[in-house]
Amino acid sequence: MAQILSSPGVESHAFHQNTEDTDVTSFGPRTPLSLSRTLSSLLYHHHLSTPSPNTSEETSDMIDIRSSSTSLLDTLNTQTLSSLLQPPGRKFLPSLLLWDEKGQSLYDSILATPSYYPYRVENTLLQKQISDIASTIASSTTDILVELGAGNLSKTALLLTALDRCLDSPSSSSSSSSSSSRAGGNGKIVYYALDVDRSLLESSLAQLRKRTANLLQHIELRSLLGTYEDGVRWLSQPDLAPYRKTMVWLGNSIANLEKGEASDLLAKFTSQNNGMMQNLAGLLLGVDGCLDEEKVERAYNAPGGENRRWVLHALEAAGEQLQLHPTESDMFDEKNWRFEGRWEAGRQRYENHLVPLKRMEAVVKKGEKKVVLEEGEKVFVLGSGKWTARDVQAICEGPGLGLRRSWHSEGDDYGIYWLQPGKKRLDSGIDMKDDEEC
Repeated sequence: MAQILSSPGVESHAFHQNTEDTDVTSFGPRTPLSLSRTLSSLLYHHHLSTPSPNTSEETSDMIDIRSSSTSLLDTLNTQTLSSLLQPPGRKFLPSLLLWDEKGQSLYDSILATPSYYPYRVENTLLQKQISDIASTIASSTTDILVELGAGNLSKTALLLTALDRCLDSPSSSSSSSSSSSRAGGNGKIVYYALDVDRSLLESSLAQLRKRTANLLQHIELRSLLGTYEDGVRWLSQPDLAPYRKTMVWLGNSIANLEKGEASDLLAKFTSQNNGMMQNLAGLLLGVDGCLDEEKVERAYNAPGGENRRWVLHALEAAGEQLQLHPTESDMFDEKNWRFEGRWEAGRQRYENHLVPLKRMEAVVKKGEKKVVLEEGEKVFVLGSGKWTARDVQAICEGPGLGLRRSWHSEGDDYGIYWLQPGKKRLDSGIDMKDDEEC
């Protein structure tokens, strides 16, 4: 087995589903995706697990970084109930419901549709610019590479094989002040795929190993089971402080969040618990900036119904989380719901809702809570923002990230951005203030 960095792991935790004693009223009305992905730190106290060395050859490829008291995964049933107890106009379903194994499969069917341009355009852009992108990452003296919301890892092999070639070249070594400048001292990088679904992580990592067999000499493959917030806590461990870290967040996934939420989450990744900056080498971000309403509408409401089927899957997953059997209530029967997708031009955002076709009631949580849905009441599921380069700049300023490099598709609609801590500098030709070197 190739040598790996002596970076610490985290004790594994059981997947706690028993949250019956949690007071769901503690989940006050908030912006929907705040609850489902990014703001668990505001809802619970943090309890970091005790670090343990991850140097044994017997160590599993997957590290379970979920925390029994803080992970959104472990309280998804409570989140789901809380989201449906909100007042009219504020109800939602946590988007995490969409990312189980079946949900990922349904999402993959969307990626295969001709009208879903973001996946195709980003893939083409990566293939065209991969050498330059990989060289940029290699020059940052990265020790740890974390891919956020990794999913099926379909583009990861391209990135890692190109990065490995850069690490193998003498020019890369000199540009990065030699491999010994890395905390690991052996010139290697440990790649971690972060995602919320165990079975998907296992299968995706296995496929990645096949696609990169005999191609990676300087990169070790690992995975992290948890949410973005779990990843923040894991990376903030004191034992990881010496290691240079690069985040990869492709697929326009960051734009599932509102702009303010995205900025807040990036700030968590750039800061330690004590307010000090993380040892961050850089962030590689893929963002869609298309503002063509007709094109966006076709992508997110495909004629074949792929988007509709994926969003409706949230109902099935919600029923499972609340343990509400179909014989007890038809609340989560998709025949009683209508899918609604709409482009919000003023917010540069496409949003998906589910709308009840009739009034429905259900008693859940052992008879303690009653959920009431009125006919026509919109229930938010998820959205996708479309952000220009200037939007990306504004979102990243608060977390202290500067735009260093950018690569754009034809027409400049889709961008891949390289950000690093410090003052901003962008090579895209956009006129910016304080355009200085760091």
